Amino acid sequence: MAIKKRVTKMGHYKPPLEGRSEKDYLLLDFSERTTGPSPEVKKALKDFIDLDRIQVYPEYGNLEEKIAEYAGVKNGRAMVTNGGDQGIDVICRSCLDEGDRVIIPFPSFAMHYQSSGIQGAEILEPRYGDDGSFPLEETLKMLEDEKVRLVILCNPNNPLGSPTSLEDVEKILKKAQEKDITVMHDEAYFEFSKITAKDFIDKYSNLYIIRTFAKAFGLVSARAGYVLSRENNIQELLKVRGPYDVNMFAKVAILAALKNKRYAEDYAKEVMEISKPKLEAYLRGKGVGFFPSRANYLFLRLADPTKLMEKLKAEKILTRPKEDPDRKISLRISIGTSEDTEKLISVLDKVLD
Repeated sequence: MAIKKRVTKMGHYKPPLEGRSEKDYLLLDFSERTTGPSPEVKKALKDFIDLDRIQVYPEYGNLEEKIAEYAGVKNGRAMVTNGGDQGIDVICRSCLDEGDRVIIPFPSFAMHYQSSGIQGAEILEPRYGDDGSFPLEETLKMLEDEKVRLVILCNPNNPLGSPTSLEDVEKILKKAQEKDITVMHDEAYFEFSKITAKDFIDKYSNLYIIRTFAKAFGLVSARAGYVLSRENNIQELLKVRGPYDVNMFAKVAILAALKNKRYAEDYAKEVMEISKPKLEAYLRGKGVGFFPSRANYLFLRLADPTKLMEKLKAEKILTRPKEDPDRKISLRISIGTSEDTEKLISVLDKVLD
């Protein structure tokens, strides 16, 4: 079977998913919402099933207009995707050829590497600082490389949670535009961080923003995401995204979720203003270090992360091992409701050495 060599050289992205939804776990491993989606979403999905139209090809109507309205951009500047992952993939497929280079500051989200690798691109990895600081000067220097065609900025960073200032983002956009290099700004955690580069779309033609309805809105299994960019860029991406790639369950869920944005906003507010400060204060009191975070998770600094992860799992709490800037494994813990955080803290009291 003639599989391309660049594919055979790659490894699988193997998130530890199997069995986690079948047991009585508190799921703090994938930065998901810890409570269900809004009642409007559940009702809309049930109503759609009752329409007996699952056998019909998807049609999207004004879906992308509603997404653009929510995102605060002009009509024509939003493209719905099969999760944020498809947005990443479509941009990489559109911008990268074999032998090109892509800048992905390390560490970052696994799909950034996978989608770039499938295209045969060489990945350049300026390293985040030990304090979570963004490697601006190294990134700007790498933009001098004539083979660089794409820069992927994860803001806030996943898994660290640390933010990149919009001033630094604009410095990269400006230099990249001068050299005809695309910039992907991954805003998967926008509802928590409130960090967005959308106001740069008019100024920089090379900017593509990735977002998702998976996190604060809780539409993970519906696979619902979107891309924001200039109208002409969106039209080019539509040539790559399939005409039916986004299923009707996602469409129905998105429209219903946007009718009650307050549901997601209230959850994000509880996480960021109540749960996160509570967990941070507890960890400081215990002498456990962590990276500064603008997302719904904390990345801990631990001598033995595996030991703590296994102890938490034994207490029915799942967390996620990830690499830090030094490529050492540590632990990312998602943050849920205040009740979830109280449960986590009570367990940590038992298992922390």
